[in-house]
Amino acid sequence: MVEIARKLLVGLIVVPCLALTACGGGGAPAPAAEKAPDAKTWQQEIKGGPIEVGVLPAVGTPSLKFLEEVAAGLEKDHAGADVKQTFANTKARPALEQRWRAGDAPDVDYTMFDGTNPALLEWADSGALLDLKPYLDQVDSTTGKPWLEQFSPAVLQFMEHPATKKIYGVPSELSLQVLFYNAGLFEKHGITPPATWDELTKAADALKAAGVDPIAVTGLFEPYMGMWSDNLWLRTVGYEKAYGVLTKGEGAITDDPGFLTGLQMLQDLRDRKSFLKGFEGTDFTAAQAQFFQGKAGMILMGSWLVSEMADAIPADFKLGVLPFPGVTGGTGDQSAMLAAAQLMSISAKSGNIPLSLEWIRRVTSVETQSRRAERIGEVSAVKGVPSPPGLPGISDVVGKADRLQAAYYGLLQSKAKDVVYPEIAKLLFGKQDAKQTLENLDKGLRRVHGN
Repeated sequence: MVEIARKLLVGLIVVPCLALTACGGGGAPAPAAEKAPDAKTWQQEIKGGPIEVGVLPAVGTPSLKFLEEVAAGLEKDHAGADVKQTFANTKARPALEQRWRAGDAPDVDYTMFDGTNPALLEWADSGALLDLKPYLDQVDSTTGKPWLEQFSPAVLQFMEHPATKKIYGVPSELSLQVLFYNAGLFEKHGITPPATWDELTKAADALKAAGVDPIAVTGLFEPYMGMWSDNLWLRTVGYEKAYGVLTKGEGAITDDPGFLTGLQMLQDLRDRKSFLKGFEGTDFTAAQAQFFQGKAGMILMGSWLVSEMADAIPADFKLGVLPFPGVTGGTGDQSAMLAAAQLMSISAKSGNIPLSLEWIRRVTSVETQSRRAERIGEVSAVKGVPSPPGLPGISDVVGKADRLQAAYYGLLQSKAKDVVYPEIAKLLFGKQDAKQTLENLDKGLRRVHGN
């Protein structure tokens, strides 16, 4: 799961495809593309044959074994079906993207579309991807309702093209930035789980008084430190303003005082000595381990934390999950959450579109997603799927969010990526204060955006 976690963070800058010919699975010559099936009858047109599907888990992981079981079920139900699973994560992406350009794409792949990431829209605009909306609008024979209705409305912005409203990706799992806390420690010391920023600082002070470092964080991976400023700005200025200024270069970061307010709140947390002692030289695995060892009371992290650290969590550890605290008086989004959706897309030139559709339908069914949550701990974008056992209440947290916004504001695919998070790191390290950080961010953003 470490590979998946890093993929959710780092992302990839995708070079737009130029010319795409017939695509198909495997390393053999691509079969001739078949005509897209009629949306109303595609389930009756499913036939056997080979398909190649991209998967995110690495060889030997429980997650891959689970998907192998799903593939075996598909092969059993459709005579002649042969599902080849290809690792489609992290270092495998450049080679897979080259295959897309060469006309030898997998039938189903990840990281080819995200409606919140402008760098990925070109794959859809060029005709490389199948428009899934006609199929998602049809009634699913297993539920009696349109397929699209099974997904949480909060993820639709990830699935659909912002201009055409066509859908080019279906989410197999979600990653959410949430505030984890040691519920056992909080109960022992009578500390209230924080719903607001003021409650967070009070909780931090109470943990310090009890001899526990309040917040675990790594100083060796800048985007993890940047989660704090990202979430604060979500509350103090709102997603659209932050995205416009940081990633798109619209206006200046000094135009809205909420940016400085967020930095001052982060400086206050630093000055209270709320972060793990020695965090500056602590990597993310060690920081996470210290949280589960009871040496820190809270950690702001992606929802993959539990599955990633499963072997290090004591059997009696009592975990709590909260959305990032609200900011009283903040003019931003108080109920939104930063998230990422892992989306499966289908090649428009696939040699077996009906079987490819059936693959993503099975992977995202309530039944499959519920088993996956139970066994693997993945958070689902499908309605009616319970919280994973190790993430109590996270389904309720997602359900109360009025909107899921793209994690990192798209910065990791932006030329501003080398400006924002390094300056936040300097703030947390005590090398500059909030005002100096704002000044340096303003200079750096004006430089890279040319404004």
